[in-house]
Amino acid sequence: MANKNQQPWRMAQPVRLTELAGCEECDAVYRRIELAAGERAYCTCCGAELYRRGQSFSSLLALVVTALIVFVIANSFPIVIVELQGNTSQTTLIGAAWTMFHIDRALVGVLILITTFIVPLVELLLLSYVLFSIGFLQRRPKYLTPALRILFLFRTWGMVEVFLIGVLVTLVKLVGMVTVIPGIALWAFTLLSILLVYIASLKIKDLWDEVDRSLQ
Repeated sequence: MANKNQQPWRMAQPVRLTELAGCEECDAVYRRIELAAGERAYCTCCGAELYRRGQSFSSLLALVVTALIVFVIANSFPIVIVELQGNTSQTTLIGAAWTMFHIDRALVGVLILITTFIVPLVELLLLSYVLFSIGFLQRRPKYLTPALRILFLFRTWGMVEVFLIGVLVTLVKLVGMVTVIPGIALWAFTLLSILLVYIASLKIKDLWDEVDRSLQ
């Protein structure tokens, strides 16, 4: 992946505010330059990433739609199947959260629902809305600003990968006591975690930049 180091912008140079980029680490201000697909611009003062030229909206939309399909699979099938002395038990993510309510652990159940179901679903739906409107309809979404603001706020609450690690640790502890059979949802959650990490690598400010560039 190509990199480009930029020189700080000088006050004597006339420029529009939309052509400027500020470093989030050292506050240096730069004049934007056109990047090729996959390139990134870095601050020459501290080396932090300034902005990047991401993939096309159609490619990103395909990735988000794939993540949505995997999300549905992950929440429609059992995570694990546990066998003990001929008795079989299995549960889905929603079932696990519902169980927390039944054993007076409502707060844990709410956290499971918010961090592993509601937040990832809302994030994927909002990204689909933004990317479809711009990539295919070639127009600025009506609710673009609130959509991106919600995305920015929600990103700190998505914890599918943390949930997955917790499940794996629990399974390791249970292996010596019961027969544990990984369910379809467990593999789906693994793939979903990878997809969400990749999607989260797209910064909201970079998405703003791509929106402005695409609709010029």
